[in-house]
Amino acid sequence: METQFTRLCAEFGWSGPARFRQVYAATARKLGENEEVSDRQFHRWRQPLPPCPQPGRQRVLEGMLGIPLEQAGFTVPDHRRSGIPPTPRAELEDVNRRSFLALAGGAAVSAAVPTPRIGTETVMDLRAGLASLYGLDDRFGGATVGPLAQAHLARAERLIATSSYPSTIGRQLRLIAGETAEHVAWLAFDAGDNDRARTYWHHALVRAEELQDDSLAVVVLASMALMNLREREPAQALELTRRAQDRAQAWAPPSLVSILMTREARALAMLGDHVSARSTLARATRSYEQERGARPVPDWAVFHGPAELALAQASLFTEAGHHKAAVEWLRRSLGSQESSYARNEALVRFNLAGALAQAGEAEEAAHEIASGAVLLTEVSSGRARTSMQEAHSHLQALNPALAAASTAHLIA
Repeated sequence: METQFTRLCAEFGWSGPARFRQVYAATARKLGENEEVSDRQFHRWRQPLPPCPQPGRQRVLEGMLGIPLEQAGFTVPDHRRSGIPPTPRAELEDVNRRSFLALAGGAAVSAAVPTPRIGTETVMDLRAGLASLYGLDDRFGGATVGPLAQAHLARAERLIATSSYPSTIGRQLRLIAGETAEHVAWLAFDAGDNDRARTYWHHALVRAEELQDDSLAVVVLASMALMNLREREPAQALELTRRAQDRAQAWAPPSLVSILMTREARALAMLGDHVSARSTLARATRSYEQERGARPVPDWAVFHGPAELALAQASLFTEAGHHKAAVEWLRRSLGSQESSYARNEALVRFNLAGALAQAGEAEEAAHEIASGAVLLTEVSSGRARTSMQEAHSHLQALNPALAAASTAHLIA
């Protein structure tokens, strides 16, 4: 008997268990879930009224299909439902047509031009490319990696607009395009182009609302909040972090919640509410300690850990004017930095240099500026370079002669 699940499998070309198991294993590997699935399990899922898989298997199947399991014929408990409505094929094709016309600047598109049909392999390739961009950003910074991310986004949008695919694949393509737009925005922010960042975060947020995808919305809101903190707009940052927490609370792992609470704490400290800032950061630390990587987190969130929590604690002391205490926590953060995060190390070193200068330690501040400047030979980050200039300004106020001797780093 044909079921919704068997129809979807046939559309993807997974009618036999061997091919299904191969795609399942590849998807599970990318999601950090168990790759094992038996022929018997595959056939049970193909039966009428299939049993609801355990949460890990549910995540893999939804990743493969691009739709919630309840839309594939499974009986899913309410607390494990995503609440995402199905996207009719006709609606998707209309969106594709309008998107392509917009990209083409209104030029006429001949109906005779063949459109390639794409499937899961293309989606997996696009997702692997996005994951690699996250790693390149950590090592080389936004100014270097930004053009690569822009090209990746252009490819995703081109495939959405010009290819043929089932609605399930269409949803995954649009989600990847939204995630890539978010990363293009992040890279622009890191490069120092905040206006461009706002533009692409807006595009990503529109895509998140279109897909009703809370995970994408949360990363956009969290990233925008970080830019508000950088621009010293704490009220906006506080609003965004709380909106993100509202959307994340039903599903987010504790380490992701910890990131959001950490940014909330920093916003509260900037607003002068130091008591609430301290209690919020304490909750962020407890949330992180609950899990310590027991469950997979989104690719963009893997940076979070002891180094970030120590950096946040330092920022709270800085906002309160306790620069010597900030120095202690910045040293802890620096000692916890992973070698692959060169840009993050540079940022911490420049923050440490600024705190040292404000604590009256001119020579140590100059040393940290020089050490961070060395990292900027491999990391192209406007954000890090601005942090270096800010640290230099603090050193200039403390010891103009020593600051003058280190100006070569600012123009290198």
